[in-house]
Amino acid sequence: RDYVNDRWQEETGELLTEMLGDEENLVPGRSYEERLSVRNSGSIDSYVRVTLYRGWTKDGEDMDTELSPGLIGLHLAGGDWIEDPSAATSERMVFYYRNIVKSGQETPPLCTALQIDPAVARKVSETRTETAEGTVITTRFAYDGYQFYLKAEVDAVQTHNAAEAIKSAWGVEAAVAEDGTLSLASAPAGP
Repeated sequence: RDYVNDRWQEETGELLTEMLGDEENLVPGRSYEERLSVRNSGSIDSYVRVTLYRGWTKDGEDMDTELSPGLIGLHLAGGDWIEDPSAATSERMVFYYRNIVKSGQETPPLCTALQIDPAVARKVSETRTETAEGTVITTRFAYDGYQFYLKAEVDAVQTHNAAEAIKSAWGVEAAVAEDGTLSLASAPAGP
């Protein structure tokens, strides 16, 4: 989301559109390139935080909490990204970029690819029905008709009085070195 000309402009898009090509369905276990990074489109240098949400939906409904978000795997790039495990849930991951993101610049990727765990195909129920012709076995995959989603929310704080700004905006104790490098002194408690 960008604030441009006194209005919020939000970007949304479909993941993997170029990677899938003519394929209709995702192949569990196959890794698909999907780079997620942050671009500072503002006019001031900033520190950024990315909150990733992942889960399953069916028929455009809200997230299904019965199906495991952990089956939606992300290939995290590491590097200068700091994960805050104390803020994590099975659906949410929180990351801070260690360096200042200057106006107009982009971070290295936080994530380079995603992959649906092949275990998704093993969550199966089987029903046997006896008929005059014999036994009919019906197999139902728990994830039939579901779509996965990945949502990235990015927010930023100023570099001026950064530790105080981070504490106020994000509730995190942070330390800022002389070179501007950020480190988490302590992570917030709770979900």
